[in-house]
Amino acid sequence: MDHQVGGFLSVMKLSAFGLLLFFVSAALVMASVLGYFRDVPYLTEYRYWLALGGYGVMVLGIVFKGQSH
Repeated sequence: MDHQVGGFLSVMKLSAFGLLLFFVSAALVMASVLGYFRDVPYLTEYRYWLALGGYGVMVLGIVFKGQSH
């Protein structure tokens, strides 16, 4: 899927592993946000660690993008 953004062609191609890392990262950050706004026992207690872990997974996905075995 090609998108024209600001005069530049932007193409987002994710491998299966990259897509998995994206969804894991998004799930951790969403759990952190849920724990921030709602009183959920585990999520509220560890909301900052969940956010940090989610962003850490995202950074790992960016650092190892395009790397193969």
